[in-house]
Amino acid sequence: MASFIHLLKTIEQHRWLVFELAKREVKLRYRGTWLGFFWSLLNPLIMTVVYTLVFVFFLRVSIPYYSVFLFCALLPWNWFNEAVVSGTDCFTGRANFVRDAIFPSGILPVVSIGASMMNYVFSLPILLIALLTFRVPFGWSLLTLPLVIAVQFLFTTGIVFFLGTFNVFFRDLRYIVQNLLMALFFLTPIMYDLNTIPARFHFLLKLNPMEHIINDYRCIFYYNNWPDWPDTGIVLAISLALIILASWAFENYRESLAEYL
Repeated sequence: MASFIHLLKTIEQHRWLVFELAKREVKLRYRGTWLGFFWSLLNPLIMTVVYTLVFVFFLRVSIPYYSVFLFCALLPWNWFNEAVVSGTDCFTGRANFVRDAIFPSGILPVVSIGASMMNYVFSLPILLIALLTFRVPFGWSLLTLPLVIAVQFLFTTGIVFFLGTFNVFFRDLRYIVQNLLMALFFLTPIMYDLNTIPARFHFLLKLNPMEHIINDYRCIFYYNNWPDWPDTGIVLAISLALIILASWAFENYRESLAEYL
């Protein structure tokens, strides 16, 4: 618990540095490109178009406003996927910061997650335009969006701290993570509704915290309903437990990181 409190204090004390580094990372990611930030929207838009063609016109899936159903799940998934992939390299990719004894290296995982979150937040107006275009009703449940974003941020933080720390010592981890994320994408109800899956498999799919997070976004944007608070509370508890364990692991290995970079 002491390492967790120390990590919180470090992030709070350097919050402006976290923001500036995250903003810098977003700018560097699209530096020299013509479309700039819009590249972050191109991937979910193309995937939405392709999956809509396949599932609506070829497989005849009867989900109303399927494009919106898919898009409101793809955006947070892309944030999660991008944050985990880049966060796994948060220390190995910034070795000069880690070797600097003065620099608070504990903020680096948060920088990676924050940069990916910026892409998600900036893409929300496109989602709102889609809701208006397809005349999908939305209401007061939108007020709970910051809470769901916060839960996803905490959950991703716990994972990234673990992966970023141990990737320094086990460099194959990044490739394992990329393959696991691909499998997790299909095991998360993003392209399909959970109710289309046989009931005997629901328990297995619900073991995935991202299933609950994606469902919360759908409740807000697609179903015009409140998030599933009991499930959200469970994910929040898991996220806090992950962060506490991950901060303990980071503090125990922090002095060894520079030696392996």
